[in-house]
Amino acid sequence: MYQHRITRAELLRRAGAGAAGLAAAGGGAYGISRLLHDAAEAKVVSTVEAGKAYRFRSRPGLRPPVITIVNRTSGTGRGYLLLTPSSGPGQSGPMIVDDAGKVVWFRPTKATAMNLRTALYKGRPVLTWWEGDVDKAGLGLGEHVIMDHSYHVIARFPAGHRRGGDLHELMLTPDGTALITAWAKVTRNLLGRRGRRRHTVIDGIAQEVEVPSARVLFEWRSIDHVGLDETYVGVGPQFDFFHINSIDLAPDGDLIVSARNTWAVYKISRATGRIVWRLGGKKSDFRMGPGAMFAWQHDARLHGDGTISLFDDGAAPPVEPQSRGLVIRLDEAQMVATVAREYRHRPNRLLAHYMGGMQLLPNGNAVVGWGSEPYLTEFAPDGSIVFDARLPRGGQTYRAVRMPWAGRPRERPSLASARVDGRPRLYASWNGSTELAAWHVRSGSHANRLADGATVPSAGFETAIELLDRPRYVCVTALDAARTPLATSRTIRV
Repeated sequence: MYQHRITRAELLRRAGAGAAGLAAAGGGAYGISRLLHDAAEAKVVSTVEAGKAYRFRSRPGLRPPVITIVNRTSGTGRGYLLLTPSSGPGQSGPMIVDDAGKVVWFRPTKATAMNLRTALYKGRPVLTWWEGDVDKAGLGLGEHVIMDHSYHVIARFPAGHRRGGDLHELMLTPDGTALITAWAKVTRNLLGRRGRRRHTVIDGIAQEVEVPSARVLFEWRSIDHVGLDETYVGVGPQFDFFHINSIDLAPDGDLIVSARNTWAVYKISRATGRIVWRLGGKKSDFRMGPGAMFAWQHDARLHGDGTISLFDDGAAPPVEPQSRGLVIRLDEAQMVATVAREYRHRPNRLLAHYMGGMQLLPNGNAVVGWGSEPYLTEFAPDGSIVFDARLPRGGQTYRAVRMPWAGRPRERPSLASARVDGRPRLYASWNGSTELAAWHVRSGSHANRLADGATVPSAGFETAIELLDRPRYVCVTALDAARTPLATSRTIRV
């Protein structure tokens, strides 16, 4: 039990309205907690989620979807879970949750957000994602966003050459550039394919651009290197024969590009743009071993041990009974591809019709985001599930990843009050803080003369604190695990 009562002088000296440094614990949704010491001026009470989206009194503008934990054991990887809910109950937007499914940070967006992840930009940790509009064919038109650890947007940039800035990839390189997907419309004679003489074809494009100018340093166009006969889709009004959906930087500096509609992954020379090899599809340069073929795949990543990981959707239309995370071993001497590991959601036999992602963690685990299916799952190397979570019915996220993150919000904590059964109740939150561990309450009959009260543990994203006395004015100070003051809310009348 924590016995030290923080002094008013220390609070005034160290808290103020500012924020302090990085840490790795805190954040979440609702819960019940005890007092950290014997002060009887306040107690933490529980609050309840509303339907399938949270409602926060201290942040009424936020309504993130509820993440339900289906299964959790020991042995998960380090870090938080990053996702971008884009449908279902609640608001859409980039979202960080902990292993209890509790919200750490949420940013609602009017446009669709996709592909939240952490990265380094100019040597400092940042969050990156794509934001824009998505058409019925799954093509995006939007901007790429970079946000610092204080949740301040430091860059927004489109695709280069005025291309359609696509949703599928944003990866910052060690050189400070960005790998992004884009698209353009071209015309081709498709009379022999039940199309028109001047038929619109979607050209899937990989770009490396400067940040934030979007000046193009490298551009690879699928229409120049991949035949229309490699596709598995029929000709529609807009013939999206390729559908680029991921770019990765290979250990040797070349690019790894995944194309959903050709069921193939391409290694592309970053120096010349030529295709070094094809994996899968109709013209695979590798002989595909038993079970190694994949279809409608996403998120191909080449690793230094000679394996490549991807999310094998298997639909749509369905050509496999269920989706899987897949790790393939590549023998480039013999040009043979064999299955190293695969991960299936055996309790539910999930089949993703679109989207999805597969991430290998440093501890050997694998995180699979099931795209159109409202699940995110972490597997041990043997294929057993160590973590499984579910979005509300109708919910989905393009990818889900587990990554370390330390957030220090620029804005001060939020505080609201209400009367419940005749007693004043406080609601305190600090959206995005990963170091918040407790709240110190100060209250009094005058706004400029507040006395120290209870210190109570953070109960998640929003902590509800019932005041046992009846003060007129109150504020709260966020404390870290060492009880260091971090930032203070505004003083409110209760």
